[in-house]
Amino acid sequence: MTPRRRRQQGVSLLEVLAALTLFSIVASGVAALAVQSMVRTVENKHASAAALIAQQTLEELRGLEYDDIAGGSTTVTMQGQEYDVETVVLAGTPAAGMSHITVTVSWTGPEGSRSYAVETIYTDITSGS
Repeated sequence: MTPRRRRQQGVSLLEVLAALTLFSIVASGVAALAVQSMVRTVENKHASAAALIAQQTLEELRGLEYDDIAGGSTTVTMQGQEYDVETVVLAGTPAAGMSHITVTVSWTGPEGSRSYAVETIYTDITSGS
């Protein structure tokens, strides 16, 4: 007869390795989720700022006389990020007394190179038709 074993106390090496493996799998998944969340947050912050800059540019153009509206480019810095703003004005498009305006805001951040564009048509309401 074999002597009865006392109740085992403690944790075997195999159980420790299994627990560490499970923990590392879960932790790497949580870390990947956190990194993607931060990247998306920064991307959304930059896209929102670009939309705001584009709308502000259109409002500045709207404040000008129709004949003074012209294209151009500039750089705007908002919250430490530089944005390149390009305005294209196509006078007489789609018809006489109208201008097709495109404002494109571009930036390069941790999420890569991105751009946001907004288009509108302004009409000369001062000319008598």
